[in-house]
Amino acid sequence: MAGKTGAVQASSQTGVRPIPPELSPFKQNDEQKVAYLTFDDGPSLNTKNILDVLDRYHVKATFFVKENEKPYAMKGYREINKRGHVIALHSSSHDYSVIYRSKDGFFEDLNQLEAFLKGNFGISSRLVRFPGGSRNITTRQNATKHVVNEVIQELSKKGYVYCDWNVDSKDGFSSSISEQTIINSVLKGTRNQKQAVILLHDITDMKNTVRALPEIIEGLKEQGYIFDIIHDDSQQVQFK
Repeated sequence: MAGKTGAVQASSQTGVRPIPPELSPFKQNDEQKVAYLTFDDGPSLNTKNILDVLDRYHVKATFFVKENEKPYAMKGYREINKRGHVIALHSSSHDYSVIYRSKDGFFEDLNQLEAFLKGNFGISSRLVRFPGGSRNITTRQNATKHVVNEVIQELSKKGYVYCDWNVDSKDGFSSSISEQTIINSVLKGTRNQKQAVILLHDITDMKNTVRALPEIIEGLKEQGYIFDIIHDDSQQVQFK
């Protein structure tokens, strides 16, 4: 899958340094490594700055969004869509006690998010990311295994596709996680991988995610990656 170019002109307010010529986009071949930048939990007050950095580097990303009716968020959905990125489904409430209480609870939450996106922006998606991922300690602390399995089976029946990740930036742990920790976590995690699905967060308190993003993109390009968005028919990374 070839990377996308032709992005909207970036804002001068991002403060990122000019892109070295040698890091400009290049064509994909059969052995090409592909990185998928994914951002969970937005839109936030950081969304515009994230989008400006992505525009500057001609990179498209996939945003797994929540429901948020605040004015900055409503603008954020429109900007993500307008600038050619993917808006996918994460959660309406992000309340684990509701989402993982039962299969019905999960889909009530998911359908609420779908109705919100469709009603306000005309956006539909079949691409889903479980809050906390489909298989990890956090999810298992808040749901019995059979509920998650039932949800996975029902997603397949209904024509949804779920997507986990194989590179964790660590930016979701705390707003105090340093910029350098985020950069190092990504660039170490992507070594020796051909397909890197990278977990990042679009959360207002996570300012260091925005600060780390330019060096992450440059580092991935130096490792030989190009960038793409996740599609419903992409080869998905899923926890087992």
